Parts: sequence; structure tokens; C-alpha cells
Amino acid sequence: MCSMKSVIETARGLSAYATLFLGIPFANARVTVGSSSKQDARAIYVRKCQRFLDTCRIKVELEGAPPPSGRGCVMCHNESSFPDLMAYMVGVLGHADRVTAADLYKYLPFARAAFARIDFEMVQRGNRAATDKLIGKVIERIHEGERVAWAGEGGLSGIDGIRRFKVGASLIAIRAGVPVVPIAIHGGHHTMPLKSVRARPGTIRIRFGNPIPTTGLNEEDARGFADRLQTCLSAMYSELGKQASTCVPGPGD
Repeated sequence: MCSMKSVIETARGLSAYATLFLGIPFANARVTVGSSSKQDARAIYVRKCQRFLDTCRIKVELEGAPPPSGRGCVMCHNESSFPDLMAYMVGVLGHADRVTAADLYKYLPFARAAFARIDFEMVQRGNRAATDKLIGKVIERIHEGERVAWAGEGGLSGIDGIRRFKVGASLIAIRAGVPVVPIAIHGGHHTMPLKSVRARPGTIRIRFGNPIPTTGLNEEDARGFADRLQTCLSAMYSELGKQASTCVPGPGD
């Protein structure tokens, strides 16, 4: 019985991945030449991510108050596995005006042009000059009232928890003089751990935390602030984990 369940869940995960990645080049092309607005273009990706989650039988639940439009801030989140990324696209993207992503996505067909349409900025790892230029750009956009999303760990952690945060989000917020809105994502590691294709049904919970001010801080405080931010997200993640454990159905349910 358990073996059959594993086979079914693995087949489900493989189907979700195949449908997503085979369709991405077409989605990118459609966004590049066929979308009428940023919202229309983003909706194309959100539908594909929702289909991935539906195929895996993963639900997304949101908690807390997203940052209001027009008030510049940095939104900082964690991601443990690929379903967390999909859940982020479905649940959080609509509350972020500009999003950063690893530059490895540039290798997907039509990605550069498509990402420009939806205000996705690709971070070039190992290229300090390019990163500094990008940081300057997003700070300008924050001053114009944009909500900028920047992942705290710099990539998928692969653990049931949160790895040490990089200083990027903290440095941007301090330079811009705006608060950081912590966003905890829990459930991806339990539904489909990193490097696994077995899709276990479940729920990914996303919680928007209270803004953390950067008033009075300077660039030398960025490392300490990043550690403080990580501690905050870790506590939120733990709380979501406890909440999830109380929602697990019993044998007779």
C-alpha cells in the first residue's frame, strides 16, 4: 500500500514538473509578445504555478496583512523547496511590485525579455559591479513607492528551517530608509523536499509579519540586522510548523 502511494505521488510530481518546464518557453514567449500589461503578463505565470500546485495537490493559505501599495518597502522571505517558490508566485507576487531572482533563469528561452515585462530583476552572482548597480536601481524604485521582494537566503535552502540570511535585503532597506516586511513560508519541505519529485498532498502556509523598521541604522549594521531578520523569520516558521502539526488529520478522518 505504502509503495503504491509512493509511486502515485512520484508520478504526480513528475507530471507537475514536466508540464511546468515544457510549458515555460511558451509562457515566456506569450508574455514577451502577447501580454498587454504587467498584470496580464504576471497572471500567465501565476496560472502555470497554480497548475503545478494543483497537480501536486498542494494548497496555499495566507495569513497576516500584506504591505499596502504605494509605500516603499523590502519584502524578505524564505524558500525551502520548489513548491515554496510556486506558492510564493501564487500568494505573494500580487503584493510585490518588483521581484529579484537568481540569474540562472536567464538560460530559459525568452526569459530576459519576459522578465523585463513583469519587473523581475535577475541577480548576477559573483558579479559585484552588476549587483551594486541592481541595488541602486531597486532603491530608486523603493523611493518611488515600490514594494521590492528579495529572498533572504539567496536560494532554496533544502532544509526544514531557515539558513543564515545574506545581507542583500537588509542593506537595501537600510540604504533606502524603509522597513522590511518578513514573509515566512512553511510546507514546501514537507510536501516535496528539494531534489525530490515525490509530491505529497499538503498545505503551504505563508505569513506576512509586521514591518521591521531600519530607522537609525547604517550600512555597518546590515549584518546584524540580517541576523535579526533571520531570527524573526525562524520564529514565524516554527509557529507555522506547530500550526500545521495541529491540522494533520487523524487515522479516522
